[in-house]
Amino acid sequence: MNIVEILKKDVETHPVLRSQWLLERNVSMSFDDLILWLSQEYFVSIGFVDWFLLVAAKTRDQNAKIVLVENIWGELGEGNIADTHVSILIEFLTKLNFDFANHQLLSETKTYLDKMESIIEKGFFYGLGALGPANEYLLKLEYSQISEAYKKLKTAMALPEGKFFQVNLDADEGHSQRMFELIEETAKTEESKKQVIEGNLLALVAREDFYKGLSRLDKERLTKV
Repeated sequence: MNIVEILKKDVETHPVLRSQWLLERNVSMSFDDLILWLSQEYFVSIGFVDWFLLVAAKTRDQNAKIVLVENIWGELGEGNIADTHVSILIEFLTKLNFDFANHQLLSETKTYLDKMESIIEKGFFYGLGALGPANEYLLKLEYSQISEAYKKLKTAMALPEGKFFQVNLDADEGHSQRMFELIEETAKTEESKKQVIEGNLLALVAREDFYKGLSRLDKERLTKV
């Protein structure tokens, strides 16, 4: 297997895609579940652009910087504030009557964000693994599950169109492919390949913390009932 095949397999077979919270929502997702997931993904969307900037700053390879900045530019709506991924999510949450005044970052989500920065801090190739396969490619697989659950929920409730999901799914398809190409172009030595693979695995484990937080709230709700 070449490095891209290894990375894709590591993502596709990782337990994070079979987390208890995700599996249960594939069967049935409530409105509260949707709001909870979106509210925490909001903080990830903010951190996402920062992560790409941090990785871009860790290389002198101008071609690599171009790819990473192009990705950031796409996340930032190509200069249109209304089209940034964060703005689209805010608009979506607003249509869902989300209470921004009491918006809280779960401790497990913070742990995930902190771990991602620590992985990127290890070096450029660790960062490529954390951002390409373990984010762009992983999110495509995650978002498709949440998007399908949203469609089911929409048949039972009056909900807005899921533009947020479609924008992210469309973007992640192209972005993940370009990141894989960048990894192939830059990770030429055994050590650099090893670091990309490790960065991917570390970021996948870190993403599990995100779902641990959602599962914890599930258990707390059941305890109160």
